[in-house]
Amino acid sequence: MPKTQPKNFEESLSRLEEIVEALENRDVELDNALSLFEEGVGLVKFCSAKLEETKKKIEILVSKDGKLKPENFETDSSDGDDENKKN
Repeated sequence: MPKTQPKNFEESLSRLEEIVEALENRDVELDNALSLFEEGVGLVKFCSAKLEETKKKIEILVSKDGKLKPENFETDSSDGDDENKKN
């Protein structure tokens, strides 16, 4: 029987682990396996959305002219990594 939608990321992740464990058990009936799979897909979407939301809130403190300045977190920027390696 599927549980109600968890309220936070940690509960969702814990439930996903339970679902994976149950699906790895070869004694699960097909209908139950499908129900667990559907619940898992919903939890993955929930977790992905929470991670994306959190990622957007992250700020990196960068030192410029001796002062700390918050900058938005960017995942596609490889220029910063290359520049740091040169210095």
